[in-house]
Amino acid sequence: MPDMRWLRRLWPRTLFGQLLLIMISGTLVIQLMSSSIWFDVRFAQVLEAPIRLIAARSAPLIAQASCRAGALKVPAHYQLRCAETLPTPEHDERRGRRRVELLLQQALRYELGHAQDVRLLKVRLTDELGQPIVWRSLFGLRTAQAHVQFAVPLADGHWLTIEGQELQGWSGESAWVLISDYLLRVYALRIVAVLLVCLIAVRLCLRPLRRLADAARGLGGNLEQPPLALDGPEEVRQAAQAFNAMQQRLIAMVNDKAYFLAAVSHDLRTPLTRMRLRLERLPDDEHRQRLRQNITQMDDMIGQVLDYLRAGEQLNLQQVDLDRLVARQCAELASAEEPLPVHGQVGCSQVDALLLQRCLQNLLVNALRYAKDISVTLERAVDGVFIHIDDRGPGIAPGLLTTITDPFVRGEGSRNQASGGYGLGLSIAQRIANSHGGELMVANREGGGLRVSILLPG
Repeated sequence: MPDMRWLRRLWPRTLFGQLLLIMISGTLVIQLMSSSIWFDVRFAQVLEAPIRLIAARSAPLIAQASCRAGALKVPAHYQLRCAETLPTPEHDERRGRRRVELLLQQALRYELGHAQDVRLLKVRLTDELGQPIVWRSLFGLRTAQAHVQFAVPLADGHWLTIEGQELQGWSGESAWVLISDYLLRVYALRIVAVLLVCLIAVRLCLRPLRRLADAARGLGGNLEQPPLALDGPEEVRQAAQAFNAMQQRLIAMVNDKAYFLAAVSHDLRTPLTRMRLRLERLPDDEHRQRLRQNITQMDDMIGQVLDYLRAGEQLNLQQVDLDRLVARQCAELASAEEPLPVHGQVGCSQVDALLLQRCLQNLLVNALRYAKDISVTLERAVDGVFIHIDDRGPGIAPGLLTTITDPFVRGEGSRNQASGGYGLGLSIAQRIANSHGGELMVANREGGGLRVSILLPG
């Protein structure tokens, strides 16, 4: 398992990196497999000169050979043997062995003037001590000798076995030049070419996905943006088509929501208006006053529910002077008892002025209703722009800090329905902050009180 975790850390996180790694790795594996074929071919090429020499020296022996005749004059490092049956060849599954056998047949045909049946029994490259050095000899790193043993049929039915030894043939280039050339042309240049092709191919394939991602990010700020073009590969066209269909469904849902809000605003408040009119005809007593309070509470609750639903609507972003907006809102709600001072400056920012004003109003009204010594601080930070609203009040119970911004969640103590709260003020503010790509943070202050912070993108 630790090894698997190590491999997962090395695995690229982006689709671009994953596709690039797969394509390059596959190319390298294929190249390694093809290298074995190259070495087989190289094996035959290295033995070409020794095989031709052995054929030239063996041709007179084959022409004069007879198992009943006397001994022939054999060149140095050569041996002749007669056998009634074909000797067993040495086991060698290399494809280069077959090329050597064909080369030996062609060389003997040229030397003898006619075709000669040849059975290759053994072929190997060894050093001066007789140890195989096939791989190193292919690059000429050591002087090697070719040992070849083959058999040819004679007219009397016997088999003549010839075993010869010749020095390895090679070009005048140094071993390191050959190795460098092989690594450069076979691996380095091919890898670079594959890398360039993969970079271009992967970028072209991922371009529609990046366009889809950009459209998805822009959808949160503008539902009415132009639909995606249906081009590219079939899978990408299907994804773009599905995205466009989703966009149309979202637009329809928003329109339905607006229609629903208008219907609710009309259908719920109309009966309340009729109830108010009928109350005016009733005797002025305690029951009439209670009904009037109940109707007022219902009307206020409907208004806050509608505000909560509207808080998530599409934004009308524009460059707004936050300093003036906050100062104006504080001035409208300030009184002689609570002056609502503003500290700091942040300048302008892209916001929906009406929604942000509603957010500030809810937070300031809550603070004025439940606390005292209220102040507003503007702060520009790396993360964006902060609007802090500090008070000295009862605060929020620690167990409710994580859920206090949920709809219809009210605090303890004075934060209750009787004092005018329905548990939607902070929820509305949070929805407005989130719709701007920001955040609403609530924390108790040391010494008592509450700090509510609005974080807006800078």
